[in-house]
Amino acid sequence: MELTKAGEWIQEANVSLSHAIIVGDVPLNVTDDIIMKVLNTVKVFGRTNIRDRRGDTTGRKLFILMETSTDLESHTVPSEIGIEGEAGPWTVHVVKQLIPDFHSKLLALLRQEGKTLSDVKAFVSDDPSPTPDVNMNLVEAISRLVDKCCQGPTDGPSYRKLRLFSGIKPVPAGEEEYDAWMEQATQMISEWQCSDAIKKQRIVESLKGPAADIVRFLKVSNPLATATDYLTALETAYGTTESGPDLMAKFRHTYQEEREKLSVFLYRLDKLLHRALLKGGIDANGMNKARMEQLIKGALPNDMVALRVRMSHTLQEPPSFSQLMKEVREEEDWVSAREGVRSTAKVATSTTAASGISGLDSLKEEVRELSSQVSRLLSVAKVAPSSDPPRTNIGSDV
Repeated sequence: MELTKAGEWIQEANVSLSHAIIVGDVPLNVTDDIIMKVLNTVKVFGRTNIRDRRGDTTGRKLFILMETSTDLESHTVPSEIGIEGEAGPWTVHVVKQLIPDFHSKLLALLRQEGKTLSDVKAFVSDDPSPTPDVNMNLVEAISRLVDKCCQGPTDGPSYRKLRLFSGIKPVPAGEEEYDAWMEQATQMISEWQCSDAIKKQRIVESLKGPAADIVRFLKVSNPLATATDYLTALETAYGTTESGPDLMAKFRHTYQEEREKLSVFLYRLDKLLHRALLKGGIDANGMNKARMEQLIKGALPNDMVALRVRMSHTLQEPPSFSQLMKEVREEEDWVSAREGVRSTAKVATSTTAASGISGLDSLKEEVRELSSQVSRLLSVAKVAPSSDPPRTNIGSDV
């Protein structure tokens, strides 16, 4: 919910404008007893009554609509309330301060259009004479303002529905695991532009079996339960029993495994970090820093991608998850391409060396063969008899 819709909220809850306050930054798991204990410490509220609850735009904190027994003045209402060491501080908003009157809206519109109140007075004057200063753009602007004020919820019949969840194990075909369903539901209730009653209806439509029974039991015990209360009850029944600090300790001791890509390790870290966020183990403002620190700390010491990410973000603000994942995947592709080039060069060098060795061996074999043939010829020449005929002395008989 956005505070700009406070007027619609108090109308739906039927609360007087002068007796309405909205308490913000309240944790999801806070009980009514603690809320009333905190409110009773502020005397200017008189008797208070919890009228409704709604999640903020992040889905991780609550806005609580309170009705007081006294007329409220902004200068007497504290900006924050709480009990030190037990609850709070929570922000306090006086609803009539959040709803600008028609005069303020008109002045803001005139400033936007470059006009003044005198232009409007001339336009609505009873004098039938023409008023050259009147611009039809002003009339159209006022018409747009009226249309915008009368505009209803922007969600239509084609809103994104939640997947089915029953809480049955093993998960039946066509249904969703609890963790995936809860992540989607938490995101959706902060995006749906509709009343809390419609949000509750959409959550109930996605439940069946034991999960639907849990929400039904909650409605019986607390008819004023909000959509966020529904999710809190389901988290109690099916979510992890680990506390926020326990999940953060687990996050701080999560490390990259052998042969695991850094992008896969980053995804594991982020899922664990979001579970800690839902349990109140970490604030949303510190998520980027915690993610980056554990990515560098938990990465393998010989991971080249982690080394490059560490060097590039040493003197920079830690990026968001999507930006960090983009950079990690780009570095992985770059390192993979370099390794591919090295492997190709190594294979080519090995092939050339093998070819050289093969040629040398062939030449040595030929030399050995020639040497063998020469040796055989020499041995044959030594043992063979002379082929010349014996000489005869013819002149001796004369």
